[in-house]
Amino acid sequence: MSTANVYSLVGPPGSGKTTQAARLVAALGETWGSPVLCASVPALLRGDRAIDARLTPGERIRVARVREAAHARADRGELMPAELDRVLMELTSRVAQSEPVVLDSVPRGHEQARLLLTSGLPLQGLTVFHLRPPGDPLEFSMRRQLSRAAPTGEGRPTVRALTRMKRKADVYIEQSLPALTEIARAGTSVADIDAGAPVDRVAQEIRDHLARSGALPRSRAVAATGTGPARRGDGPCV
Repeated sequence: MSTANVYSLVGPPGSGKTTQAARLVAALGETWGSPVLCASVPALLRGDRAIDARLTPGERIRVARVREAAHARADRGELMPAELDRVLMELTSRVAQSEPVVLDSVPRGHEQARLLLTSGLPLQGLTVFHLRPPGDPLEFSMRRQLSRAAPTGEGRPTVRALTRMKRKADVYIEQSLPALTEIARAGTSVADIDAGAPVDRVAQEIRDHLARSGALPRSRAVAATGTGPARRGDGPCV
């Protein structure tokens, strides 16, 4: 690959970003016949094996220095420390020169948008899929988050859990949406996808968009639609 090919999924909590990221990794891996890095700030913080293997020793030290503060912010539903954003963008810029990269929730805020636009990644090689909620974003996100939490069998969510869910949704409304506007004005391709549609339809819309741009073949319904194996990717961004 001679130019960077980076794809990101942005949307409110519960919009299906991680599910679609896994399908996109599989589709791109099937098409390109190469590894596909799936990355996010939470995966970076967690020490995901595929991500950690690509970090420099210095980047690992930088992540370790902010790990405690990052976990505390995550527990409150807030944005992670900007240092993690910087490491993620450095990693993305480096890896994207040789293999596709799928990002989960980039940009999530103004700082990520700024780092993305100054990372050296060519704007023509960057595509952001905005999983836009139908109707009120807060209501949509809270409903989806509560539905996702229900199968755990832990009963009704605590006040602390509800507060965290709302803060995460507020981050999308107050920070992610303006960040999307910022990168779109800079010339980044931002494609709106209806997050309220069934999972397979969302995957199909993403695949169709990439087929029109030439990133995926038009005639092959690969793993982005859920019909193919996820063999060559590094796994979902979770």
